[in-house]
This record gives sequence, structure tokens and C-alpha cells, in this order.
Amino acid sequence: MVEAMQLHRGMSVLDCTLGFGADAIVSSFAVEQEGRVVGLESEPLIETVVGYGLSHFKAENWPMQEAMRRIETHCIEASVFLQTQNNNAFDVVYFDPMFRYPLTASLSLTPLRELANPAALTPEIVQEACRVARYRVVFKENSRSEEFARLGFTKIVGGKYSKIHYGVMVL
Repeated sequence: MVEAMQLHRGMSVLDCTLGFGADAIVSSFAVEQEGRVVGLESEPLIETVVGYGLSHFKAENWPMQEAMRRIETHCIEASVFLQTQNNNAFDVVYFDPMFRYPLTASLSLTPLRELANPAALTPEIVQEACRVARYRVVFKENSRSEEFARLGFTKIVGGKYSKIHYGVMVL
């Protein structure tokens, strides 16, 4: 993920699909204290629980706890938030929606799937993300998915045998 996003210290990341916040934590760790990570979650219950956890969880790993605390969360649809942003407002805009074709091995996501927003990413949202992103728009999906082509992602990052790939639009 960090490779697909080309993250480094000081960058800004907009995670449009916060979910459990794992990818936002990795992003925050990668961009360090000088960076900024904003996580959007459209489902109020998920945003409340995850936002609380990010700001209150006591981790034994201090750098991880710091990374968690730096993440700003907002309960809002990504499409609405993106429309309010200036051009090039974030270095990277990231999407990890619920996979159209879920990985059956991902049992930890089963409870979230019932609560999560089932809407597919649209070409219009991707276009708006391209306006808001300075360098890249990145989309995480099942490696066998047709969503990459449908949404216009032609650069795909991921291992030959990986079940997950990242579509990348370099701007």
C-alpha cells in the first residue's frame, strides 16, 4: 500500500473509506508527524467507534499510538467531502471500499460488511478525487476484480500471487 501510494514524511493523505482504520494507521505511520491523514467514513456507527479507538486506544507500541492519534476522522460521504475541497488539497486520495467480490478468507471483515456502505465507487467520484489529489489516486481491490478497468485504473500494483492489488492513477 505504501509503495502504491509512494508515501513519505510530510505528505497528506485522504482515506475516503476509513473502515476499521488500519490503512489510515499505516499511512499516518508512513507520513510521520509532519504529515496529515484524514479518514472519511460514511456510516456513523463505524466512524464513532473507530474514531474513538484511534483517539483513545492505549498501544504498547508508542509510535503506533502516535500514528493513531494523528488521524482526523469525519463522518461524511466521500463524494460530498471531495466536492468541498480545493484542487490539489491532498497529496494522495485513497479508496478501499468493500470489495465487489469479497475475499472469503477475510473473516475479520464479515461483521463490518453488514454495517458498511455497500455502494460501488463511481467514475465521477474517481474524477473528483483526481482533482483533489496532487500526485496520486489509489484504489484497493480484489486482484481479480473488473473494477480497475471500469474505473479507468490502468497502472496496477501488487504481487503476482497477491489476492489484493492497488490501482494507481499518477497525476
